[in-house]
Amino acid sequence: MIGLLAALAILFAVRAEPVETRPQSAPPATRPSTSSARTVEERADETATQYKLAGEVLIAKGDRILLDRGYGTIDPAGGAAHKAGERWRLASITKQVFAVMAVAADGDQLDTPLGVAAKQPALGATTLRQLLTHHSGLADPDATPADAAGVPGFYRAAAPDLGYCLSRPATPGAAFHYNNCDYLVAASIVIDDVRTDTVWPRGMAMARAGEVGVPGFVAGKAEPALTLANWGAAGGLIGSAPAVFAFDRALMTGKLLPPAGLKALWTPEGNGSYQALGQWVFPGRFKGCAAPKRIVQRDGEIYGIQARNFILPDDDLVVIVFTNRSSDDFKFGEVWEGKGFTYDLLSAVACS
Repeated sequence: MIGLLAALAILFAVRAEPVETRPQSAPPATRPSTSSARTVEERADETATQYKLAGEVLIAKGDRILLDRGYGTIDPAGGAAHKAGERWRLASITKQVFAVMAVAADGDQLDTPLGVAAKQPALGATTLRQLLTHHSGLADPDATPADAAGVPGFYRAAAPDLGYCLSRPATPGAAFHYNNCDYLVAASIVIDDVRTDTVWPRGMAMARAGEVGVPGFVAGKAEPALTLANWGAAGGLIGSAPAVFAFDRALMTGKLLPPAGLKALWTPEGNGSYQALGQWVFPGRFKGCAAPKRIVQRDGEIYGIQARNFILPDDDLVVIVFTNRSSDDFKFGEVWEGKGFTYDLLSAVACS
């Protein structure tokens, strides 16, 4: 495997990438509500307010951030308000970032059996592509016994237990099973040390001991204490919405991958699945749009934090949303449902 150095040479470009910003929008009460030509910012702001989002929304067109604003309070009981630029756990957006690194480092070896190439006999004929698309059959951290707070024991250790991940021989081409071990094992092959800050794009870093970013809430109460660093390349990054946008923009504009690499990253696996490498890519219909839009989507959730990263590459749009309410407390909904927060927000942004 080529390993870390090739990925670093590409991703360092993101660390110096400037982003053009626009001041935060004014509160909704100061805006006219009768204009038929409302701006994207106004429509998006109205949607976030309508759904009582507690978190942050960033919307960008091209190089310009149109809206980056906090909504609601950090604690459901009230108090300090969310603001733009908070440090969020990126959850499984981490997988999306790592998938880019993997393609940059080993894009010509996605289908090479790893048992011999990576000196990991337990992987046998399993490939990097199969790890990135959850077709490995590896042991699942979520299957480890949970503690009284409901947190699987795997995530209570001081560091990710790769021995556990490889404790069950891989089954190359196994049926899809979402599994954090896939990315933990893949990262152990591609990256020398995920804890090295310079490995990651500017504004992102692997969580340190005791670090969780914005606190999350589940069922209106503080989430269980977490060791976020244990999610590693599967979910352990902390960063800001602008940092995610800088990454997205560099990816969209060819600064991270050549055209062939981006095609490999964003091509769905087929057979009825829209899963690509570390993200989902699919056509979506929105209210007000005459034709479907191509969407690159990455979801993330770790206990009380949810994250969404939407790239509409053909429209030069990026929409990033974080909330510190669990999926039991705040429903994003899906584009295909034709209703709900995600559908309404993307309709407001993508369709005039």
